[in-house]
Amino acid sequence: MELARDIQKVFYNEQTSNDQSYRETNTPTSKLTNGSTVLRNLPTLTTNDGIKGADTTALLPGYQFVWTVSHPQHCHMFHQLLAGSAPWYFGHIYLPTNNQKNDDNDENSINTIDDIQSYNDIQQQLKSDGSTLYGTLLRVTDRIFQDDDGHIVLAVQAIEKFRVHNLASLPGTSLRTDVQIAPDRELIQSLFDKALLSSASYLSDIDEGGSSSKTLSSPSAINGAARAAAVADSNRMRKFEYHPIFLEKKPTVQSRLQSNPNDSNAKKMIKDAIEKKEEQKSGAEYVSVVQLANFCAFEFASLSKSDIVTSQALKTYWEHMAKEQSCQGMMNTDEEDMFYDDSTSSSSTSFFLPELATTSQPPASADEIEVKEKQLWVSLDDMIRLLSMAASSTVPLPSQLLGLLPKRDDWPKYFQLEEYANRFKGNTVGTAFQSPFVRVDQITCSNSTLSYSPLRRAQRLSFAIWLLLDGLSMTGAEPAPPPRHLLLEMDMAQRLDAARDTLEGINTILKQMLPEKKDDDEKK
Repeated sequence: MELARDIQKVFYNEQTSNDQSYRETNTPTSKLTNGSTVLRNLPTLTTNDGIKGADTTALLPGYQFVWTVSHPQHCHMFHQLLAGSAPWYFGHIYLPTNNQKNDDNDENSINTIDDIQSYNDIQQQLKSDGSTLYGTLLRVTDRIFQDDDGHIVLAVQAIEKFRVHNLASLPGTSLRTDVQIAPDRELIQSLFDKALLSSASYLSDIDEGGSSSKTLSSPSAINGAARAAAVADSNRMRKFEYHPIFLEKKPTVQSRLQSNPNDSNAKKMIKDAIEKKEEQKSGAEYVSVVQLANFCAFEFASLSKSDIVTSQALKTYWEHMAKEQSCQGMMNTDEEDMFYDDSTSSSSTSFFLPELATTSQPPASADEIEVKEKQLWVSLDDMIRLLSMAASSTVPLPSQLLGLLPKRDDWPKYFQLEEYANRFKGNTVGTAFQSPFVRVDQITCSNSTLSYSPLRRAQRLSFAIWLLLDGLSMTGAEPAPPPRHLLLEMDMAQRLDAARDTLEGINTILKQMLPEKKDDDEKK
């Protein structure tokens, strides 16, 4: 295996660094450049790939996993990815057809990865009228190459949702896609005015009144600028919002059946077989991580200021927009051509991918999101209280979820979650990789110049809450929780509403259970 590792180092490192044609066609974009929202040639997995923990549903931002990758095709993809410098980004897409139940950790399973089927499924969705395909951007924060069997163990975090624009790979090869980071419309709208002002300032000296000026000041261009600013702010906050996880081996337990020199060959074989069976039952070699990513309190004070980051992103955006517009010259007769989605006309070297046509329904305002966020917390508090009454016990909540609770002075009198969150103050959370509990509002309110938008906290809640709600889907409450791939397609306000409706349905069932429980107690 040592020789194999030496060959891998030559193949994945030297080839990508020395062979220009190889680099251009196979090396993914390692990070988002300033002012850009695009990742091209992104290594991509789908729900057809049989990765344990990601083989049946879409992955939501804010979650994290430990994966063991064993299929040769997956190992090749991650060797290519990890040969470059961090951040190590790759994508994940939910496909509704051909979902397989393969398990990379199950030696008896037959893994069949059909990239042609996945390619055709993605292509079909991209070509469907009115269809928009979303996925999740993931990053690897730690990796271990297991030389004894060739497996790769990965610590993975889901950090953003994206929109798939087109396939960058050929049929039958490992999937790669061109994607555009897709912040929720509410986040984009919050920066729209700043993007509009930057447009007026930047374009004042460029072809005033000409066709280029009209194109660059179009609603789609302004929306693209606001998206670029939102993505730049998201990148700025990543060190704070996602405490990286690292792999930790499970503690080894001394076997009580170790062979000794006096054992007969038959006895040794029996002991070895029992020990091997116990190892298989013990599960993965690495400790599992909590499913929700934690914030990192130590990183917040070192973040760049929001205004500086977004202003630089907007400046870069307009400079590239003007440059590409001048290169196109008079070829475009429609001022919206370079912004509307047309995968056949978007260049693989362009700084941009086309913007979606704006919808007639405006996104929710920051005030509306604040109201919906409060309503969701109140409904969650109701559910915890009703469950406690029904089960006569305290219901635990993930600390990472409680850290998102806003600091308010207008909670209802019966509200208990504030007390729950205060219990974690000063504690460490997590299992494999512990970190201090972070109450987001307590950290962010201490330094207003760094400007952490409450919309980002609400967005994180709109994804994290489903860790609880999916687990309660067996109650039979109506409406049933929407599947996770539909959650990716929703705006922030829609996800918050869907979560509250699901909670209210569960609360209705719990309230119906309480009188029956009381009658039973009286009879006893």
